Amino acid sequence: MAEVAVGAQVSTDEIVADEKVVDMDPKMRLLDPDQTQFTTMTSRAGSRPATREKVNWLEEQYVLDVYTASAYTSGATAVTITTAAESLAIKPNDILRNMRTGQAMIVDAVVTGTGVLTVRPQGTNAAGNAGDKLLYVGSAYPQGSDIGQPKYSARVLGFNYTQIFREPWSFTGTATAIELYGGREPAKEAARKAVEYKRQIEHNGFFGSRFYIAGAGGGLPGGTEPQGGAGGLIEFIATNKQSVGGELTSDFLDLFMTTVLSKGSSEKVIFTGTIGAYYISRFHRSGQGAFWKPSRENVHGVKVDGFISGVYGYEIPVVVKKEWAGYPSGAGGYNGNLFIIDMTNIERRPLRDRDTKLLTERQGPGQDRTAAEYLGEMSWTVAQEKTHGLLTGIA
Repeated sequence: MAEVAVGAQVSTDEIVADEKVVDMDPKMRLLDPDQTQFTTMTSRAGSRPATREKVNWLEEQYVLDVYTASAYTSGATAVTITTAAESLAIKPNDILRNMRTGQAMIVDAVVTGTGVLTVRPQGTNAAGNAGDKLLYVGSAYPQGSDIGQPKYSARVLGFNYTQIFREPWSFTGTATAIELYGGREPAKEAARKAVEYKRQIEHNGFFGSRFYIAGAGGGLPGGTEPQGGAGGLIEFIATNKQSVGGELTSDFLDLFMTTVLSKGSSEKVIFTGTIGAYYISRFHRSGQGAFWKPSRENVHGVKVDGFISGVYGYEIPVVVKKEWAGYPSGAGGYNGNLFIIDMTNIERRPLRDRDTKLLTERQGPGQDRTAAEYLGEMSWTVAQEKTHGLLTGIA
């Protein structure tokens, strides 16, 4: 190669580009740090292995004690329960009191198919309005009477399916041999895929869809194999689900918590998108300092962002899901969601011998490459959905 004269002095332009040592920061800067708090909490709370592709659990509750009545006239001896099935929990000699009028009545007979009660009104007669609530205040048997009719609250069967999660990566043999800033591959990619795999499970825990698609072809060539999906929290919460439709106020949240916290345990945790967190943080600046307390304490092994004073005298940890900031808010997206979760009724259910594993040497025979993956199969138990709550549409 011929020599090239460059003049009396040499600047950086004359130095061959590949001769320069790159000033590279060895630290890899992440756009989104690991924010899988729900997965971490449920993992540290312990899990029970599933033994098949469908998981079941039983739920029970005490016999109903509040009933909704249709309208009736003053002094009526026949009262109709609006939902006829609820009358199965009412027996002769039960005492019901209309919580609006205050009048009590003794039940003499029940027609469970229609929900019609034969009653003896007590005290001052008053007409009943449609929607009045009747409270069961105990039974009153006559002296010397026979044993009464028993009441039984049937148990409810809950279920979910296991889902197979996979997160693979693959590099050619040459790509694994070259020197790279921050370390060689595939070690760097394995670390990143571990977080991405955990994020899969996190998204599924909140927003997973419950389904089971049976296979076709009986395992013969050209047939299809079964495919299952593990339903997340959004799939199960139905009773305590409300749309905010805009700004979240402290009164709205407190009234909602009054309902949710009345059932289940005190081990509740709030998971909220950034829009919900924005409004909660403003509660403090509005002179409601006792309502919101920022904090960095650990709950179930996870750092929480603060606590809200619950209406029943205990504080509820708040976890802000920062990664939801990339989702739409309001009625059209999940960043406007706020979950209140009873952690005692949530359980991670990995399939036996199929919990998360790092599987290496996944490349085909003879391929000049290195392939690996994280693989696991699991489901969720989301029991007693009335102990959980979901606000949507925060904008």
